[in-house]
Amino acid sequence: MNVDIAAFKQQMKDEETKGLVIDLDETLSSTIQYWTSELVKSFGNPENLPAEEMTKRILAQDIPFWKPEEVQKWMIRALKSEEMTEAYPIIEGSDKAVDRINQAIPVVGYLTLRETLIRDATRRWLQKHGFPDRPVITRPDDLKSGGMKWKAETLAYLYPQVIGTIDDTPGFIDYLPSSYKGAIFLYGNRDYRKSNLDVILCSTWDDVCREVAARRAALQ
Repeated sequence: MNVDIAAFKQQMKDEETKGLVIDLDETLSSTIQYWTSELVKSFGNPENLPAEEMTKRILAQDIPFWKPEEVQKWMIRALKSEEMTEAYPIIEGSDKAVDRINQAIPVVGYLTLRETLIRDATRRWLQKHGFPDRPVITRPDDLKSGGMKWKAETLAYLYPQVIGTIDDTPGFIDYLPSSYKGAIFLYGNRDYRKSNLDVILCSTWDDVCREVAARRAALQ
């Protein structure tokens, strides 16, 4: 396990601290919405598709009027851009919700698939929007594939100091061991393959707050 992650867990052990980690993109940060806007500025939208439709097509990599290789280069630059990282809009209400959650169960860090090279920019973004000042756990820069597996393995390793996560992506759940006892608050209207893990569906941030409060005693 990464030295920084091991040190993070050891510090929580030493301080006898337990709490939740939170994802960033599409959980706190409206990253894809920003990408859609910037991509349209750069490459156009000759069919005048609505923003929501453009976002779906971008995620599916189905934009026939764009040159795929140019868009791919743009996305690679975006993933590494500190300037863009700091410009992402916040998901409305997430700041107030995280503050409420932090009062019920400590928010101990952020677990993200973002690369380590934009970690400082991510910290500045979190500070700008008033989120708790906690460590940001980023995937290794040399990890080119298997991000969901890395995320699941990291989350499992951090248990029981990290007692659960708030995340919008169901993909990593399949990589968690069946013995994992932490809580997964799955934010947004997400479909996921049923499992025996403790997955709590939360359509809105109000739902997340309510579900965290309801499980406070059990989690702690």
